[in-house]
Amino acid sequence: MPIRSWVSASLRRKLTVIYSALFGLILLLVAGAVYLSIKINAERTVERELAASVAIFERLWNMSSENMTARAEVLASDYGFREAVATEDYPTIASAIGNVSARAEGLNAIVAFPDGRYVSPDGTEGSLPDDMLEAMFTMGKTSGVVTHEGANFQSVAVPIEAPVLVGWAVFWSDLDEARMHALEELSPIPVKAEIRRSAEWDGEDGEIHKTRGWIGASRHIRNFGAGEQMSLVITYPLQAAMAPYRPMMWAIISFSIFGAGLLVVSGGLVARSLTQPIATLDEAVHALAAGNRQPVAVTGKDEFGRLASSFNMMLEDLEAREAAIVTLSREDMETGLPNRRAMNDDIDARGGDVAVRIAVIRVLRFRKVRASIGHAATAQAMKILAGRIQEFTGALPYRINGADLGLIFEPGSRFATPEALTHIVGACSQPVMIEDASVDLMLCSGLAIPDAAEVRPLGLIDQAVIAADMAEANQAPSAAFDLARYGNPASTLSLMSEMLKATRDGGLSLHYQPKFSLKTNTVCGLEALIRWDHPQQGRIYPDTFIPLAEETGHIRQLTEWVVIQAIEDQRALRQNGYELPISVNISGRQLNEDSFALWAIGKIRSSGAKLCFEITETAVISDPDKALRLINLFRAAGISISIDDYGAGLSSLSYLKQIPAHELKIDKSFILTVEDGKSDQLMIQSTIDLAHAMGMSVVAEGVENERVVELLRAMGADTVQGYHISRPLTLETTLSFLRAQNPQRDIA
Repeated sequence: MPIRSWVSASLRRKLTVIYSALFGLILLLVAGAVYLSIKINAERTVERELAASVAIFERLWNMSSENMTARAEVLASDYGFREAVATEDYPTIASAIGNVSARAEGLNAIVAFPDGRYVSPDGTEGSLPDDMLEAMFTMGKTSGVVTHEGANFQSVAVPIEAPVLVGWAVFWSDLDEARMHALEELSPIPVKAEIRRSAEWDGEDGEIHKTRGWIGASRHIRNFGAGEQMSLVITYPLQAAMAPYRPMMWAIISFSIFGAGLLVVSGGLVARSLTQPIATLDEAVHALAAGNRQPVAVTGKDEFGRLASSFNMMLEDLEAREAAIVTLSREDMETGLPNRRAMNDDIDARGGDVAVRIAVIRVLRFRKVRASIGHAATAQAMKILAGRIQEFTGALPYRINGADLGLIFEPGSRFATPEALTHIVGACSQPVMIEDASVDLMLCSGLAIPDAAEVRPLGLIDQAVIAADMAEANQAPSAAFDLARYGNPASTLSLMSEMLKATRDGGLSLHYQPKFSLKTNTVCGLEALIRWDHPQQGRIYPDTFIPLAEETGHIRQLTEWVVIQAIEDQRALRQNGYELPISVNISGRQLNEDSFALWAIGKIRSSGAKLCFEITETAVISDPDKALRLINLFRAAGISISIDDYGAGLSSLSYLKQIPAHELKIDKSFILTVEDGKSDQLMIQSTIDLAHAMGMSVVAEGVENERVVELLRAMGADTVQGYHISRPLTLETTLSFLRAQNPQRDIA
């Protein structure tokens, strides 16, 4: 199904269902309310009729009871009848009660004697039930219901006295179906009347009671004697009460069904008119998502029309923005020159890297220039420089980063050589005028030429940038990309990953070179030197992997491993009776990291280790304030500070004066030539005197023979270190060396 049809049908279906369900619910509530109202009114009408029927029965019952009582009293007061009863004249008694019964339809009579016998109108004898006889003895004149052999009777009994009690005149009438039917005929509604035991009826006496589809009322009837309580129960079925209203209910149901059907049809038509514009917009939105812009026809001024107009305006704005974004994505925002993306696109358009030559012209000291004249002036200077280059070469310059301008040359271009780039750099390195001020621009360049014989990991633009880096590092005007000099960064990263793994699995170890005191002729300390035995490459020396760790930022993990291992090894030395400080080399990076300083101080304090941190002067130069602050923190924490490789780098008396060191180590390059001439000896002597004057002890490293030891002893050096004393040893061989050493050993 097409998207438009599916969306339209779905929404139309929802609206139709919602409208129909809402109307159906309303009709259901109305029908329920009507039904409930009719039911309540019908029940109230029946309740009133039942109450009236009960009242009628009660009056009829009382009238019947009074009538029978009056007849019995007339008979019992007749002198001749009393005489006949007293003498038990059965024929006379039978004749008398027979005449009374004959004069009233449905009336029966007997005469009961105190001994329980009775005489019926036909002269036969019988015996009264004991409970009936007991009731007559107890109450004298009485009336009520008598139940005998499952049949109910309305009875009265009047005592016969002559003058003492000689019997009772007992009258009764049957409470049979005919009698109940006659009572039912007196009610305006078709009720059912019956005599029940009161225990069989759940309702209270005289109250309306509803049960199992019936509504009824009851009235207790006086018992003749102490028998089970009886009640008259009049009931009426609720279904019959609702019968007159059924046509009305069917009419309501029919109307509801017809109305619901009409609403479904009309709701569908209304929903269709509402969903059609939405479906059109939905189709346009899906087309837009697929990259196909389809304006929507505006057919009205209602909300849908305004929505369609807004959608069309959005399409126009979107197209304008996309065009602007494409322009910005290919243009340097500061200078308006085409950027690196534009350069990549143009290279691809010419056939890729294999079909072009790429050059990069770099502004040296770019950050300093920008800091001096500002961003806006720097951008203007770059535009002027780009104009000069384009005028000189005819090639379009691309600004590929802040300081670099890229150029694309054809393979046969005369400018695609390092010599030509040198000429370009010289011609374009002229001051530029920015707001009446002259700005000097110093340039260098890099060239990248594809070589089918080499597999290079980078594109030509990156190769040209790296070539410019090489030219800048060598202070040359130009350089071509050299894969051999660039090396293999992936291999470097792999080596660093293996180095970190070695810190965890035991591939690294520390060797210790003893430091010999010329004052006491004993070993006074150890320098920790890291060793790496690679499982495939064998021994990898520190000169190989430590500079790489510095460059890649992994030196922190390596230094932490060295500190932890030195602390553990020093603990082993103490357990063997040797209390010797261990010197650890600290990278210049760590002198700029507060977190490392806090970690190292915490580790050393918690372990009670005695370590000396060896640092170089050049490590302080990059950020002197921070480096000196951390060195003072180390010193305050009890960590000794040693200035390593003094004289090999940029030795500065000003920095030497500021560094709060305990020890100064003269670089081995001086010690190795100390025997060659007086000048080296003079320099070493002055360094020793200077260090002593500043409160530092002096260590001479690189001692290879006994004559050098004696020269240094004569100059006043405190400690010597080198192969003449011992090569770097493992921890086990260090312990053996210390055990074999005579405490008063004389090197000579």
